[in-house]
Amino acid sequence: MKRKMKSDKLLSAIKVLKEGCQFALVAHVMPDGDTIGSCLSLMGVLKESGKGVDMYCHDDPPSNLGFLQGIHEFRKHIDNDIVYDAVICLDCSDESRLGACAALLNNAGCSVNIDHHVTNTKYADINIVDPKASSTAELVFNLIEEFSNKTPSLPVCEAIYTGIVTDTGGFQFSNTTSAAHRIAARLIEYGVDVDRLTRLIYKNIPLSKIRLLGIVLNSLEMYMDNTVAFLTVTRSMIKKAGFTDVNYNDSNTEGLINYAIDINGVECAVMFKELDENTTKVGFRTKSRIDASVLATMFDGGGHAKAAGCTIEENVERSKALVLDALQNMFGGTV
Repeated sequence: MKRKMKSDKLLSAIKVLKEGCQFALVAHVMPDGDTIGSCLSLMGVLKESGKGVDMYCHDDPPSNLGFLQGIHEFRKHIDNDIVYDAVICLDCSDESRLGACAALLNNAGCSVNIDHHVTNTKYADINIVDPKASSTAELVFNLIEEFSNKTPSLPVCEAIYTGIVTDTGGFQFSNTTSAAHRIAARLIEYGVDVDRLTRLIYKNIPLSKIRLLGIVLNSLEMYMDNTVAFLTVTRSMIKKAGFTDVNYNDSNTEGLINYAIDINGVECAVMFKELDENTTKVGFRTKSRIDASVLATMFDGGGHAKAAGCTIEENVERSKALVLDALQNMFGGTV
């Protein structure tokens, strides 16, 4: 049965899409499958409707998603001479997640924010934010169904499926909902080849990533009676694994943190990734007793109850000390 999302905000967004002619779609910094899939699927439908669409992202898309149609159309540089009818931000919980592309908000008659993060700041003119949704791609699918009566093209379906499957960890994470499964079933009916996409997304691993896995697992540190696990990724580790600046991106460390959270007895896993000497990207994964989003917001980050992240303007060792101190203060030394 077709799901109807007829909220005032959704109807307002659909009106903007139908009345406008030129749109900018924006993915978040260090993009993942959800933000990329959401942008590509919405772009496909808008272009099929005769609209003009430009896509923007502060960083390059993950290399493992290179099979998605249109992925090479993402731009980094903004043409200030272009005035868009609407700028649509997809999977971006706050303006900082737009990076340099946040400037686009000044070049639009309207801004739309479509997201599923509980920490979303609702910074746009129209905010379609549903923390109960499995992914932003799920929300985009519902928007597309209300916007167009046509069956989505295969490239659009593949982009939506990619967004949902990557953000739910292959339908394994706690944000996997019945709605996510129903949409996946619809997409399969529309022609999505699950085996093909699974191989392209998850089973096409470069040798250097396997080498990096071994190096990172050796960095494992256990704290608080083995309920907290830390993993570390430094620039020297990345180089040792065989990556160069040309062939390395964030997709090559995606999923490594799961090895820590899957340890029996661990309630919180943290991965510290060195961006430079004084900047560390931190990812949190938790089980049932810790809210990862609460921990992330202590460091001006955000996310979901069981998966969140932040960036700390400190080196890796100092960042570890700060996070460990926060955990000990939150739980009194025990979890």
